[in-house]
Amino acid sequence: MTTRRRLFALAALLTGSVFLTACVTTPQPEEHPPIVFVHGNGDTGALWQTTIWRFESNGWPRERLHAIDVPYPLSRDDDGKAQPGRTSTAEHMAFLKSEVDKVLQATGAKQVVLVGNSRGGNAIRNYIYNGGGAARVSHAVLGGTPNHGVWAAKGFREANEFSGTGPFLTGLNAPKN
Repeated sequence: MTTRRRLFALAALLTGSVFLTACVTTPQPEEHPPIVFVHGNGDTGALWQTTIWRFESNGWPRERLHAIDVPYPLSRDDDGKAQPGRTSTAEHMAFLKSEVDKVLQATGAKQVVLVGNSRGGNAIRNYIYNGGGAARVSHAVLGGTPNHGVWAAKGFREANEFSGTGPFLTGLNAPKN
């Protein structure tokens, strides 16, 4: 191989390297949307700790990851009647809305990603459909969410938010036109 060919090959290699380097840059923190993790019935935000570690180990900035702790995380036996140490669907949604507002203000983002487990998923759905959250949520990821109830027996504990035939889930599942 002549010197001229070697120089040409080296120049081509360096040019290609520059282009490839541009492809592997790490996104800036503001390019990562904030994520709010919402736990399920009776759980705490600690449920999400290992998930948050995985996001961090893959380059997600810690200040963009938020696991909330719902006060009184158990649902009421009857969603419409106050019960000590338990929250209604409306209270759960109001708390989630408040936490989303705090995260948006702290990060300067326009939208969040919501990730919910079990009851947390229904709080997310309720916030998006009934609490003004549609404009503030870019994505919702729901895992183990009882979208159609844990039970669906007509007349059986229908006032509970986990009843598939009760007013909460039938309203949440009704077509939105």
